[in-house]
Amino acid sequence: MSAEAEVPEDPESIRGDPESILVLKRVARTVSSHLSEGEANVKAEQACFLPCTDDGVPVIGEIPGVNGCYVATGHNSWGILNGPATGAAVAELVLDGQASIVDLSRFSPARFNSSSIVR
Repeated sequence: MSAEAEVPEDPESIRGDPESILVLKRVARTVSSHLSEGEANVKAEQACFLPCTDDGVPVIGEIPGVNGCYVATGHNSWGILNGPATGAAVAELVLDGQASIVDLSRFSPARFNSSSIVR
């Protein structure tokens, strides 16, 4: 059900794709007869954006050239699972200057800096 799209300025303008919603409703009916049309009341039909990077790897670390500005994003659908470890690593990074529980070099925001790209 995913698609690539720019995040709109106004979150209220985000709408779910009608075709995707119909597919989800059909799948829900196969899971439980109580989720059939008329039996279950739909309270909302929503869509959301997942934070994804072009290379599929989260961005975790200090922003190059912006002292003291840290990010931890781009986990895609794995944010809830990886959030605690990411939080612990970023806490170490902020407090101690480096993370000891995981090597964050692979996740560095500097990889998107054009001057760090090897050609």
